Amino acid sequence: MHRNYYEAIIQVRPRKREVEGFIASGLENTSKARLVKKKILKEGVDYYISSWKFAQSLGNKLAKRFGGTVVLSKKIFGISRKKRRVVYRSTILYRVPPFTRGDVVAQGGRILQITYVGKGKRVVGENLLSGKKEGVDAKKGLEKLKTYKTRVSAVYPELEVINPEDYQSIVVSNPKVKYVNEKVLTVFYNGRAYLVG
Repeated sequence: MHRNYYEAIIQVRPRKREVEGFIASGLENTSKARLVKKKILKEGVDYYISSWKFAQSLGNKLAKRFGGTVVLSKKIFGISRKKRRVVYRSTILYRVPPFTRGDVVAQGGRILQITYVGKGKRVVGENLLSGKKEGVDAKKGLEKLKTYKTRVSAVYPELEVINPEDYQSIVVSNPKVKYVNEKVLTVFYNGRAYLVG
């Protein structure tokens, strides 16, 4: 087989480091396929892979592991004289979801930590105030919140943490048992603090 021969292209849109690492480890741990070429584009990354079966399997594993959508398209490339069969060249488009498991998002006044990102648009999160699992509508406006490592500044009369932007103490809306000076993961939204995890 020619060293530049490929049967499939996996298109990752947009580019994400965790996804690239997953693809690289998948290609390192197999003898069924090899990476022919990696093309870095403005909108994402294209992986040219020697086996379309392996590429299709890898695309499905990406969707299972990170969520998002996979679109497969095939076109006839030619006919193999050796095997006397039609040879296809396929393109697997993998769209990375804008958020992954563990991210904290705000939607309609709710603060949710994403616990499950399924294929397509199915997303489930834990409400940080109630602790209940709720469905998240990925089509409606989601605002991804930045998490901060901060310290507990007071536990009585209310649990307070230090806001890393202005170094002022702020009351926590979902208090849990903590100790003064303990490090905690926190998000800040509309002047309120929420403990994460």
